[in-house]
Amino acid sequence: MTPTLTTEDRKETQKKSVLPQTLLVEDEEISRVITRMFLKGICDVDFAENGEVGYEMAKKKKYDIIFMDIGLGRGMNGMQTSQKIKQLDQYKNTPIVALTAYAMKGDREEFLSNGCSHYISRPVDKHKLIQLVQDILSQL
Repeated sequence: MTPTLTTEDRKETQKKSVLPQTLLVEDEEISRVITRMFLKGICDVDFAENGEVGYEMAKKKKYDIIFMDIGLGRGMNGMQTSQKIKQLDQYKNTPIVALTAYAMKGDREEFLSNGCSHYISRPVDKHKLIQLVQDILSQL
């Protein structure tokens, strides 16, 4: 007897995404909403509101790309969080994208030498973000 899928089974199957799994570590709600809108249909996005939560989420689930706010407020900042995540075996080669308003001369280089593999300054341009994600995914 061949099993049949119920409507609920189909809905559950559709929920299970084949999209790349991404983690956004961001303390600002509006930035989380905007980033999710930009990446809708391109990536599944999980959120962490601070570095500690982001680190714990990364330990429990393997993400294809991590987007990291650098100025996270209280607790670990984005660079500290990126460095800690990079120490996990499954994340040694995972792209971490710095999303930050820090755009002074030397900031980009500092982030890239301290755990981040890519950098986008704020305000984030939707097309640049999508292009970067596509470039990263083409290399995975």
